[in-house]
Amino acid sequence: MALLQFKPAPMYILDEVDAALDLSHTQNIGRLIKTRFKGSQFIVVSLKDGMFQNANRIFRTRFSEGTSMVQALTPADLK
Repeated sequence: MALLQFKPAPMYILDEVDAALDLSHTQNIGRLIKTRFKGSQFIVVSLKDGMFQNANRIFRTRFSEGTSMVQALTPADLK
């Protein structure tokens, strides 16, 4: 965390960084990313609602009948 604040990058890619965390810790990570790193973009792969609630934009992907489908959403769309 200290390194990210000392020399922030313009973009980060995180793949299921919250996989082993419970809901409250997932929400905390999402909130931390949203509030502390406003000058950077994050692409986060997650399967948990706690991360989605703190997202600006969500891309839902699914594979159906041999075709990948991508749908753009906002957190409000998930309610």
